[in-house]
Amino acid sequence: MTKRHELWLGCCAMALLTAALPALAQSQESTVASDASADDTQGDIVVLGRGETRQVQTLTKSDLDAQPPAASPIKALEKLPSVNFQSADPLGVNEYSTSISVRSFGQTQLGYTLDGMPLGNMSYGSFNGLHISRAAISENVAGAELAQGAGALDTPASSNLGGTIKFTTVDPSQTLGGEIDAGYGSQNTYRLFARLDTGDLGDGTRAYISGAHLDQPKWKGNGKTSSWQTNAKLISPLGPDTTLTVYGAYSDLATDDYMDVSRSIVDRYGWNWDYLRYDWATAVALATAYQANPSGDCGGNAYPLGIRCVDDTYYDGTTLRSDVLGYLRLESRLSDKVQVRVQPYFHHNRGEGTWWYPYSGTPGGAPLFVRSSGYGLDRWGATAAVTVELGAHSIEAGGWLERADVMSRRLRYGIAADGSNWGHRQWPRMSDAFGSYYDFRYDVRTNQGFLQDTWQVTDALKVTAGFKALDVDVRARTIQTTITQAQGKIEARDLFLPQAGVNYMVTHDFELFGSYAENFSAFGSGPFSTDQASFDATSGDLKPESSRTFEGGLRLHLPRFEGVLAGYHVKFRNRLAGFSPCSVIETCASITSNVGSVTTYGIEAAGTWRLVRHLSLFGSYSYTNAQYDDDTVNGAGEVVLRTRDRQVVGVPRHIANAEVAYDDGTVFGRVGAGYQSRRYYTFLNDASIDGRIVASLSLGVRFAGDGPLAGLEVQGNVTNLFDKNYFATFGSTNSDVAGNYQGGMVGAPRQFFITARKRF
Repeated sequence: MTKRHELWLGCCAMALLTAALPALAQSQESTVASDASADDTQGDIVVLGRGETRQVQTLTKSDLDAQPPAASPIKALEKLPSVNFQSADPLGVNEYSTSISVRSFGQTQLGYTLDGMPLGNMSYGSFNGLHISRAAISENVAGAELAQGAGALDTPASSNLGGTIKFTTVDPSQTLGGEIDAGYGSQNTYRLFARLDTGDLGDGTRAYISGAHLDQPKWKGNGKTSSWQTNAKLISPLGPDTTLTVYGAYSDLATDDYMDVSRSIVDRYGWNWDYLRYDWATAVALATAYQANPSGDCGGNAYPLGIRCVDDTYYDGTTLRSDVLGYLRLESRLSDKVQVRVQPYFHHNRGEGTWWYPYSGTPGGAPLFVRSSGYGLDRWGATAAVTVELGAHSIEAGGWLERADVMSRRLRYGIAADGSNWGHRQWPRMSDAFGSYYDFRYDVRTNQGFLQDTWQVTDALKVTAGFKALDVDVRARTIQTTITQAQGKIEARDLFLPQAGVNYMVTHDFELFGSYAENFSAFGSGPFSTDQASFDATSGDLKPESSRTFEGGLRLHLPRFEGVLAGYHVKFRNRLAGFSPCSVIETCASITSNVGSVTTYGIEAAGTWRLVRHLSLFGSYSYTNAQYDDDTVNGAGEVVLRTRDRQVVGVPRHIANAEVAYDDGTVFGRVGAGYQSRRYYTFLNDASIDGRIVASLSLGVRFAGDGPLAGLEVQGNVTNLFDKNYFATFGSTNSDVAGNYQGGMVGAPRQFFITARKRF
């Protein structure tokens, strides 16, 4: 879609909404006048954790619904304090280009759950879970809770050094009905969603089944994201005090990815540079020219399209994922003082990440081949808890166990001379394989228990204290490999990870809170990426990454203002990195080592101000000072990187957000902007990404009454409102003064979307 067409679409969407206003005046009067108390709360954007002993904010379903169609629920969190969200995709569903960090902890150092079911660390390689965008359709997500410092002790996560994000799904309606959504937007994106609720089937049992399809062409280059999803949920009372909940989900995702670029690549070719996808002739010419004279790369070779280096672009890169997951939750009140919850779950995943290799060709075929990283995950587990009320004490104990079988392999797949054996977003076929890099298996066993007491000392004072015990055992075995890889077992274990908190209601409108928590993150596959002798010699001394978090603050709950101000201090210990254990004049395999600690402190502020009836302002600000405490040394004691007192990579010191929201029950809209300061992406802090401000807009109308339009809602969204060019996700490297590190993603330009939503 051209810029002219995008502007036309946006103008049409806004014109449609504006034209509908006069016709809605009468229904608006009846809707607004019907419930004055509801008027006082309309426009709330974020729930700020009243009564919590920790720093917590919650996004409600109305806030999630304000996003464009199919947008990832995790994208909505970007306006909360200390949240650094980045994506090359305007909807945040392209997992390869999407990242989130909180208080300097990266995506794989946080914890994630859905209805209490663990989602793992949302890593791209599916080592222990899956992304929320595949676990639940966005319309079925009821809310998202962020605890910036530490999640509750009952959180089933083995990676939450930093914050924890808890998602919940909507419950089936008590009445027969449903919802149908249709969305359209820039690049001819379209999205369809439908949900059917059974209503009460007579004994309190109710259920829904839903499905969604997304077809999202890329905003640059060629290709698209295509996904099919199904969710179903059932709630059934098995007795007056017992409830059964069942949830199931299926997801099939195929994404043509955006290419990693460097600052110098953008300088040479512009912000829209991408893969050569569908330009087979150029890809063949580029690979042929390089293989004829590798030493002439970046200057000597005459590449097509004015390309300077063979790595400046590639033919293609895709992400393919297929998931089936579900849980069964049984909740029962055994007496007035005892409640029990048991929740078994399962998850089956298969995935591939393909990339077209230009440095050598397929035997007897094209001068390229496909290198594909295959992923497999089968995990099952259960969480359980019992809560006992003993006067002023509420004591909760429980646990979590999980068993996971993980497959990780990388194969070479052949390409015919004309490329005819590979279709768009095609899963690799074993019949095309002609070589292997590696094939590894991992057996991951997780056991966690917790005990916590919530003591309501007085009406104003609440104290929580408890601990969890966590043991994660990872066993690796090699099926086949041509790279260095060890086999064996590594265990992360700590049987006493304490957590304590206090909340004091000074008045009904003013509360103080504070908490302390310890956590560690279990090992992944990294420690096995060395030779067997090095692993055997060092694995016993390797320590899991750990954190200690202090936080405290105050909350205000005034008639027109709700706010929170908090400060925190985090000590991140035993940071892991891969370095050679010997001196620079020797040659030996790299090993994963503990390379020091990080100290982070900061402040966070957020608030919602109800300016006038129906109109509110939300704002947030965070300051994060995160620095490495140590220089990085190798096993010989030599300084490899002078990282001491350097800012942690990827962490902006300043993040600020503001959003104005209007909602009178009929007309609604939001305009928001987010600011992030400079981010270093090198450990030596010699290269950075400029700060930026990105704005967004949404505007919509709801149709009331009894006519055919009753229950219809039309919403328009504009992302990157002022069409800002900026770098989004960016990896990390040691040093990059010249700007040649190819680890960045470009943020999406201005995009328009319109959604029609019909509830019945």
